[in-house]
Amino acid sequence: MTGYIFSAILVLYPALQSVTDLGLQLAFQLAVLAVFLAWLFLKASGPGLPGGLADRRFLPLWAAAALSLAAAAFSPFSGYIVGEWGNFGCGLLIFLCASFMPQEERERAGRALLWGAWLVVSLSVVQAFALHNFAARPPLTNLNALALYCVMVLPVALERRAWVLSGLLVGLTIWTQSLGAALAALTAAGFYAASRGRALKENAAVFAALALLGCAVLLLVQADSAAGRLAWWRGALSMIAERPLSGFGHSAYTWAQALFQPAGFREHSIYAHNYYLEFIAENGLFAAAAWFAALWAAARRRGGLARYAVIAALAHSLVDFGLSVPANFWLFCFLLASPAPEGPAFKPSPSALRAGLLAAALLTAALGRPFLGALAFERHRSAALAAAAAGDPAGAEAALSAELKGDLFRQPALEFLGRILMTTPGGELRAAACFEEALLLNRYSAASWRALERIYSAPGREAAAAGLARRKGAL
Repeated sequence: MTGYIFSAILVLYPALQSVTDLGLQLAFQLAVLAVFLAWLFLKASGPGLPGGLADRRFLPLWAAAALSLAAAAFSPFSGYIVGEWGNFGCGLLIFLCASFMPQEERERAGRALLWGAWLVVSLSVVQAFALHNFAARPPLTNLNALALYCVMVLPVALERRAWVLSGLLVGLTIWTQSLGAALAALTAAGFYAASRGRALKENAAVFAALALLGCAVLLLVQADSAAGRLAWWRGALSMIAERPLSGFGHSAYTWAQALFQPAGFREHSIYAHNYYLEFIAENGLFAAAAWFAALWAAARRRGGLARYAVIAALAHSLVDFGLSVPANFWLFCFLLASPAPEGPAFKPSPSALRAGLLAAALLTAALGRPFLGALAFERHRSAALAAAAAGDPAGAEAALSAELKGDLFRQPALEFLGRILMTTPGGELRAAACFEEALLLNRYSAASWRALERIYSAPGREAAAAGLARRKGAL
């Protein structure tokens, strides 16, 4: 069962990533969760739960999940990131399920992975030569993310002797002109050469060639690209220094980074372009230590050419954000999994099974409620925009009334209403009140600071502008 469902995900999600909205993302997340819960139920009611689930190799994984979920729950940006932690959680579930999949199902999912790659390559060709929008909106949202996808799939294609697909993946990677992917491929090639068991001097020519290619790639890096990455990394380090233990919540870098960028730097990015710094800034040091320990152990256990796909992804993550893209992250988690130890099966009693089902249902409902609230918020925002376009700011506020009276989405609703009121004649002071209230809820909101600076820059509001500057300087 898991093989069929994961096959569908590996085929469809990469091609759909660039057009994924909140509803489609939630649908895929629910599919992964449903598969995992169904798998647990069938195992528990049949032969029994695999004893390997309690193996210590998975303890860092459970710790990372719990700590990361806590960071998201207590994030100052919780209303913005409520639908994002599910991407990380689903990746962990894919890793777990793939670790216990029978060999036949793993083979089926591996073949589906290659079908998904064919779909991505075909879509890229259609976009480039028929739709002419490949550069603007390629599969997997970004050329660098697409390049990482190709680099991760390539070792699997080579291992399965899919020579035509391998050649197309190499060509597509070159077509993206991603220097990060080039460095990742060279790193994986270096590890592969080192693993052949020959003496260092016998591989000296290979390592020298790889080093020269690596230097050539580094020389091609543009100055503005390097400067941008240094600024984004510095911003992530500032976020870590501000909340080292709790972090800002999974995917919160997108919303927090503008406040932590160096003064005068205007090239903002929704990703830190370094997965490790971004993960620490968002989830905290403890969650990061658990997750990176799980990654390191799993990468060491992984066999076959898929090991070098994992190595390439980890190297790519030093300079880019490919693993922040859900489809890439889920593929990475699937490739990371290696067969888990069997151990004695655990057969719960009927009463324990019923209690477990009830607990799973309650947990699913608790986790699903915020996601459904996010979908409702999307509908209410569309209604508010329609009312604003019709010249009815009161109607826009009424459309957001549920979120404005609530808790989780209060801050994003206030900021959204504030942006609407800023475009309404005579609505600036009411907008300022919205942004001031949003800052009371979250002092790290760069959007509110920027909006208030713009509102208070009008003549006659010098005192308010000076007070705002003092408050921001204190922060």
